[in-house]
Amino acid sequence: MFGKKKVVAPPPDELMKILSRRGPHKVERGDLGIVGLTGQVFAPAKGTDLPAVAFGHGWLRGSKAYRDLLFHLASWGIVVAAPDSERGPLASDIELATDLRAALTVCARVPLGTAGAITVNPDRLGLVGHGFGAAAAVRAASDRALLGRPQIPTGALVTLFPAPTTADLATAAAGVTAPALIVAATGEMDSMTGNAVELVQQLGGDVVLRTLDGVSANDLLEKPSIKSLIGINGAERKTHAAVRAQVTGYLLYRLAGERQYAAFAEQDTTMGDAEAVDLTTVHRADADHLSQLLGIAAYKPVEDKSMKGRLIPGR
Repeated sequence: MFGKKKVVAPPPDELMKILSRRGPHKVERGDLGIVGLTGQVFAPAKGTDLPAVAFGHGWLRGSKAYRDLLFHLASWGIVVAAPDSERGPLASDIELATDLRAALTVCARVPLGTAGAITVNPDRLGLVGHGFGAAAAVRAASDRALLGRPQIPTGALVTLFPAPTTADLATAAAGVTAPALIVAATGEMDSMTGNAVELVQQLGGDVVLRTLDGVSANDLLEKPSIKSLIGINGAERKTHAAVRAQVTGYLLYRLAGERQYAAFAEQDTTMGDAEAVDLTTVHRADADHLSQLLGIAAYKPVEDKSMKGRLIPGR
């Protein structure tokens, strides 16, 4: 019988362990300043037709707070461009989204590395963002023009602990057709700091939602200290390991077409600490955002099977 050879992949938990470790590629770091953007680029030391993503940072943060995560993706063969614009208190997710598109354009059109040893396949582009940067990534993946910069077709969107920004973000999300992975904290699914529920309901492409229990969005941030000299990045260790494995596996499957990582795109597959969420149980928080500030539990999953698929308004 002829056809594609069947890929036998390790079980999901084993995949998580494998991809939480550094990949096989040596990594080079560059500066986006040479093309008029502030920020960094991380890439494998060599390779052609590589996948590439643009990474959006959180509010009041910059690419330095994600150095190990970006380095990790590059070690698995993914070029990562991380603009450092919009870092002030009045930052615009539209402006950052525009720069994410610009960074992807640079990766797709400009040979990177020494003597152009690194090239990116323009059909293998994706967007990743954390918190405020996740909103920017959603806008960058949408079909809308942003400040005169047209849409860039992308093959994957990853939002890490996504946060709400402005009221029209939902409209932008509806214009996203790329498949998406959402990684959220269980207690921040629908709150003043998390909008995973809204994205599940509004994104126009296939969505995978996985949650991490007992964590917050800030656990992903790398905090420089004296320990950085011995390789400890300051992020919450288990959170960082789970996130980097999820992002790496999803991008390798969606952008690089590596079928052994297909489990990362399966909606019903729990992987290590990253628990799969049945999208038919996703609902608005049990308490409104003001009540949450007063200490009322923000979000509980639907346990009554008869309630599946119903939108439950906040009280």
